[in-house]
Amino acid sequence: METTLAVRKPRKAPLLPANDQQLATMAEFVARHWQTETWLTLRHCTAARFLQLTETYTLAVASRQQAGSARPIDADELLNLDALIEANLYRVKNRLTDKYNKKAAPAHYPTMGIIKYDGTYILDRDRSRRAAALKTLVQGLTTENIADGDYGLAFWQPIAERYPQLLQQITAASGAVSAAVSQKDTMRAEVETVLSSLAKVLDGNYPDKQEYKAQLRAWGFQK
Repeated sequence: METTLAVRKPRKAPLLPANDQQLATMAEFVARHWQTETWLTLRHCTAARFLQLTETYTLAVASRQQAGSARPIDADELLNLDALIEANLYRVKNRLTDKYNKKAAPAHYPTMGIIKYDGTYILDRDRSRRAAALKTLVQGLTTENIADGDYGLAFWQPIAERYPQLLQQITAASGAVSAAVSQKDTMRAEVETVLSSLAKVLDGNYPDKQEYKAQLRAWGFQK
């Protein structure tokens, strides 16, 4: 008995690109071409309105990319500061031990913003609380009169100042990204609706398959 192998049909390439930048580029080309094809009309969008929409969408895509560009840099810097804190907090504990003694030193840790967590004395790992703890640490160095040396104020104060700045920048960038994404996605949906409608009108006006494909290329839907 012969076995018939199923022949898979080649997948059709999607008409519209998934990438925002590529879609914006295509949409602007289509919009400008539509200006010259005055015979084609849609009830829900004019050629002039679509051109304006595509230009705004292109700006929204650029804003989304710009809004998110600083976050990885700030996040990396914050990770580096966390590593510095973890690697050098023992120096503060040692200064307190030298001043008081090993047994009495932990009683003074709170003046440095140092807390006990899971059997270990640390600066709180929650970043908002760590920023506050760093401020307490800087104040504590002066209060305990151990602000001198390479790992006194000269080391900790720049960290205490930079840490909350980075947190604020990352939070602001996250908010900007969320707003940009929301705006971009709303416009993308409208752009896709108009592009799909234009393609359908071309399909209806050019029933010959080859001629239809040629029109899609002319309009910028296909390379």
